[in-house]
Amino acid sequence: MDIKQILAQLQHRGVTRVATVYAAAAWALLQVADVLFPIVGLGDNAITLVLLLACAGFPLSVALAWVFDLTPGGLVETESEILNTERFHLTLPRITAVIASVFLILLVGYLYLERLSSDSLSLFEEVADSPGQAELPYSAANDGRVTIAVLPFVNFSDSPDMGYFGDGLAEEILNLLAKLGELNVSARSSSFYFKDKSVDIPTIGRHLGVKNVLEGSVRHDGNRIRVTVQLIEAENGFHLWSETYDRDLVDILNLQDEIAMEVARNLQVVLSTESRELLERELTVDPDAYDYYLRGRDYLRQPHVEQTLKNAQNMFRKAAQLSPDYADALAGLCDTLLFQYSDKKERSIFVAAENACLQAQSLDSHSPAVHIALGNLYRDSGQHALAEREFNQALTLKGTAVDAYVGLAETYIAQEKYALAEQTLVRAIELQPKNWATLMAMGRYLFNVGRVDESIAYFQRVDDLLPESRVASNNLGAAYYLMGRYQQAASAWENALGGSSNTNVFLNLGSSYFFLGRFDDAAQMYQQALELAPEHFEVWGNLGDAYRYSTNQAGRADAAYRRAIELAEQHLQINSSDAVAIAALAHYQACIGDRDPALLNISLAAQLAQKDMFVYYFSATALAALNEPEQALDSIRKALSLGYPPHMVKADIGLARLRELPGFETALGLQDRDGSRETEGDKP
Repeated sequence: MDIKQILAQLQHRGVTRVATVYAAAAWALLQVADVLFPIVGLGDNAITLVLLLACAGFPLSVALAWVFDLTPGGLVETESEILNTERFHLTLPRITAVIASVFLILLVGYLYLERLSSDSLSLFEEVADSPGQAELPYSAANDGRVTIAVLPFVNFSDSPDMGYFGDGLAEEILNLLAKLGELNVSARSSSFYFKDKSVDIPTIGRHLGVKNVLEGSVRHDGNRIRVTVQLIEAENGFHLWSETYDRDLVDILNLQDEIAMEVARNLQVVLSTESRELLERELTVDPDAYDYYLRGRDYLRQPHVEQTLKNAQNMFRKAAQLSPDYADALAGLCDTLLFQYSDKKERSIFVAAENACLQAQSLDSHSPAVHIALGNLYRDSGQHALAEREFNQALTLKGTAVDAYVGLAETYIAQEKYALAEQTLVRAIELQPKNWATLMAMGRYLFNVGRVDESIAYFQRVDDLLPESRVASNNLGAAYYLMGRYQQAASAWENALGGSSNTNVFLNLGSSYFFLGRFDDAAQMYQQALELAPEHFEVWGNLGDAYRYSTNQAGRADAAYRRAIELAEQHLQINSSDAVAIAALAHYQACIGDRDPALLNISLAAQLAQKDMFVYYFSATALAALNEPEQALDSIRKALSLGYPPHMVKADIGLARLRELPGFETALGLQDRDGSRETEGDKP
């Protein structure tokens, strides 16, 4: 059959007609999908699926058109016949039409595939271009929403001390934009890294994985402010919109809403009714209260050392005193107190945090930040069902709240729901792949379940994103140490000490000295930790261990253990399901010879957490102290099976009597995985 005969058959069987109609319908469907899918919350992945289905259906429709005819009597097989091709002329218009149709189909496919793939590739462009950065196993999903970062606003006021105001205003606008489900906003922790840095907008856009950047400046003069904002397309530096506002301080909250509305309009975002109502609200707040609130948030952005947290607490309290119904100020106070409790483990601090959180909730039950703070509060107190409820409520109000995903994942971890925890953290990373806090959370999770070698890549990535903050150095040092890479661990901890030292840094340094047999040096580090956190039961317990094996200070061990027991019991009044704390308590009790309570707590801890290697480690050290070597070895086997590092078992002087048992070396030889506990600082 020659070419004319083939073309004649195509026309006779209706193949050309079907192909033309199919191409036109596919084009129309893609146009409708491109407009409607983002409105209903479906992103580019859904459009890609439509395109792939359309491409897959094209050859099927052509094949069916060749074989069958659609007649009034139904679908019948096309009769084969030899056609007279003399009437079939390959005219120029026909040839042009065929070529144009093919070209149109190819062009549509290319444009859609190129557009959809370029967004995903740009998210990791920086990682690919930087050979020194760690590769992560989880990639980012492009959900089709408009991406934007808000940079700290530059302070143009006469006083350099007013820098907090520009930072605070930018953060509040960022938080407001983040509440709009139509936008994907880079986290503050990532975008504020560029404060006071001379970096061009295209580089910032690539670094944060966003296509748009909002920057601005603030001039503060008494009760008047001048705010200048610019919306910039990150790739080419093109200014999409700029405006200058002169306002009274009392109108500052409404100004934030107005700026957010203009950003959405100039990004051509179609807002839902809920988002529009959020931006059209009328809000007023005492200017001085708002100023105190911004000062408090500024302190929370700084390293969480004792004095900055005290300053933040003072600012939020003043804001709440001036405006008792200021929910955000109370939420900020709750955040601050929870940070303090995490570091100090003082019961009175937790009670104050709880009061602030509940009061904030009573004032604004629709604030995602309030629900996240409550979720953290309930998780820290072991009320896991309530914590899950609060985090899920935050996600209902704001589906892109990565802090809620992280909090939910940590709640799952506390319940040993490890698969759910990992899935939740993956989702957080997909939403904001360059948010250092989500990467840190994944690193801590892997660290705590014994996958230490995998955690290092995440800690290194955090250091890549925030090289000057040293925020990951303590965790990175702990990971290196528990893998036996002592020199790298020392370097990381020295780097952490060069920053803003906290309790955990001294705890980890003390533990490193303990395992090296430098018990007096370990005690000195623990004493420095106690200066920062005098009611931290784990520090007192570690100090008791150091005294116990010290040549000169063994007589002081008993008092340290008893103080650790007292404080651990207070902690368990807040969180009675903390299995690791219960197992640690058993260790302290065993070390002073309190046998029956120690055995009871060993049993209770095992019931609460059957997959936690630290529960079995502390149980082993407690049983060894109670002169139960066979049972201790059994606990060590369980800890090793869950990822506890063999070389740490071998180095622990508290387990020395187990080395004489026939199964000791065999148990260690069967293990080839390294693991350790997160940076709490207990001897692993």
